[in-house]
Amino acid sequence: MNLEQEWQNLSVEFNSKANQIETSKLTIDEKAHSLLQELIFKLRWKLRWIRIIDLPLLALAIFVSGDLKILLLLIVVTYEICRFLGLRDFNKIKTAVDYNANARQVLTDNFNAIRKILRGETIFGYIFLPLAGPIGLLAYRLYVHHTFEQVIHLPNFFIQMALLALVGIPFIWLTKRMNNSIFAKPLKQLSDKLNNLMD
Repeated sequence: MNLEQEWQNLSVEFNSKANQIETSKLTIDEKAHSLLQELIFKLRWKLRWIRIIDLPLLALAIFVSGDLKILLLLIVVTYEICRFLGLRDFNKIKTAVDYNANARQVLTDNFNAIRKILRGETIFGYIFLPLAGPIGLLAYRLYVHHTFEQVIHLPNFFIQMALLALVGIPFIWLTKRMNNSIFAKPLKQLSDKLNNLMD
């Protein structure tokens, strides 16, 4: 038995397998990396927009008084909770190549995290968009009349709130279309890449 020859054969086999694994993972990463970067860039801006909306509301809440301050702070807190939940899932997205992890599993986890963020935003949209008009009206009435008690007793206040809620419903469809135009294509491409890895 030639130990030197066996050692050389083992070394060649090991290097060959290592190169195959490394090349396949790099290839997968090259194909998916730009796609993930595009999705991550868009999601990051989505999360930034929440802060962009929040900061003026928070600044306004500092300078107003009465029940309007409570309403504005509630809106800010609600937005920040939603942003926190989105960021929590956003931070689960992995962009670096992990040679100890299964490439398909990493892509699947990233895909699921992105879809979870978008699903959470969709649920928030279904709830918030019909309420945006009524909340705006309530904020204006509180600015003028200062207290919830006075606002509630205004004539036709609840009818106006209901009508504004109905006006907000079509905006759900509009924002869904906007989301699809931004995210549907890259998500479909990422899904196709996952399906190709499974074959």
